[in-house]
Amino acid sequence: MAREILVRLGGLAIVLIGFACLYFFLLVPLQQVQAGVPEVHYELKVFALVPLCFVFGAIFLVFGDGFDYRTPDHQNLTAKGWIAFAVVAVLTGLGWWWFDSQFAALGYV
Repeated sequence: MAREILVRLGGLAIVLIGFACLYFFLLVPLQQVQAGVPEVHYELKVFALVPLCFVFGAIFLVFGDGFDYRTPDHQNLTAKGWIAFAVVAVLTGLGWWWFDSQFAALGYV
């Protein structure tokens, strides 16, 4: 039972890390663009990190240790794991597309 609680708390921590990364590394640069700052920097890695934190953090928060995303020997992903990573990939692409379109709409390249 203690492991189950630790996994769920870890999931909550991962989701909170995702929100912090979303705010500091994506929304702050977007706010700078909206304010007209001449040069804005952001990290491309965050576009994959944020969905990864949200998807797997939510999975661990909701399902705890019962979500079998990898094989028992921890070498391969199961079908559930591949689906979770596919969701992460789709969210990464959509997030980049939206962010890039916001920058382009405001005249940034």
